Amino acid sequence: MSTLESSHQKAFMALFFAFFVNFLGYAFIVPILPAWQTQFSLNATQATLLVSLWAVPLFLFGPLTGRITDRHGAGRTVAVSLVLLAASSGLYVVATKEWVGRPFALLALARLLHGASGATIMTAGLASASQLWPTRFGEQAGKLLGIAAIGGLFGPVLGGFLFTWGEAWAFAALGCLTLAVVPLVVLARKEIGGPLEGSSASVSIRVFFQDAILFRVGVLLAITTVATGALEAGVPLFLNDTLGLSSAQIGGVLLVMVLMQGIGSVVWGRLVDQKGPTRYMVIGWTFVVLSLLGVGATGALLEGDMAVFAMIGLLGVFQFSIAAAQIPMLPMIDTATNRALGEGNPGLAFGVFGAAWAAGTILGPLLVGPVFDLFGSWALALGGLAVPAAGALFITLSNREVLRDCYETEIQKRQL
Repeated sequence: MSTLESSHQKAFMALFFAFFVNFLGYAFIVPILPAWQTQFSLNATQATLLVSLWAVPLFLFGPLTGRITDRHGAGRTVAVSLVLLAASSGLYVVATKEWVGRPFALLALARLLHGASGATIMTAGLASASQLWPTRFGEQAGKLLGIAAIGGLFGPVLGGFLFTWGEAWAFAALGCLTLAVVPLVVLARKEIGGPLEGSSASVSIRVFFQDAILFRVGVLLAITTVATGALEAGVPLFLNDTLGLSSAQIGGVLLVMVLMQGIGSVVWGRLVDQKGPTRYMVIGWTFVVLSLLGVGATGALLEGDMAVFAMIGLLGVFQFSIAAAQIPMLPMIDTATNRALGEGNPGLAFGVFGAAWAAGTILGPLLVGPVFDLFGSWALALGGLAVPAAGALFITLSNREVLRDCYETEIQKRQL
């Protein structure tokens, strides 16, 4: 193994574990929410608010996290963010033990700090990967998001077990796991990346709205998270209300969903580097539309075990396909930003598009709930998500040549 390959491997392993512990805490609190509802007399809105608050800092401060990354370097940014991520676990402990007044406000503050530091890790990590592997970015980004999905899956399991065992000290364990990754990142901070000479604080965010390709990719990315966010919120309720599944059975369905997205992230990322992103975006959106229509039809027409097995299969197809729509957008963001702004601003690019990702995550649950309340049908509420997905497929098809030309032109430059 050459010195350069060894350096890149060191950086990748540090980012790998940073992404894992980052998303480990994303859904860590989900099984703890019922206990908090009882302890702090929270209503359902307050309890679910604690979950959605995670994405708010990324939505509000995504571009800022990008500028910080470009100016101070991805390595230093990830290291400091991990320390702040561990600090949020400390706030959870203080709030849960009620060592200070107004514990719910402290829980909300902990969640916001958790989301802000986690958003910065994601922005800096993707920016670093785009610089370290300019012609293999799809594969490496797919691996990072794949381990993030696994962390998000393992988080609720670990959180539920540790909270039962030690209540507030579950968060102490989460903080210790996070801090354990800090030395690994600190040792690899130079390999992960330093400040970029070509970065410019004068670059206007308006560019991302004015440039046709950047704007379209941002819209497509937001639609992917609208769909996933809506399903994350609506599927458990649908499985319980309509199909009568228990919590354990619902957990099994969600397990299939997350695993399929994690596998898809790795598979599609590697294929994108080999043959370009646009064909896989088309394939992904096509099967996303079909699977969502199938979910609606299943809820309306089937019952019993047949409905359950059909739902598991369709949601698995959806998660695998949404990865095909989502992962290719990462190298598209990278190449389109280079074409529009030149080199030196990858952090800003992924920060801006992180805000688009967060906007979809926040908006998705707000779409599916009102549709159910209005029509009283989970089949319609979930199947109706095929409408924005079909819009995304149309955008992809109508801009396929432009997107492909942008990507291939930039990749050819990097291969010279």
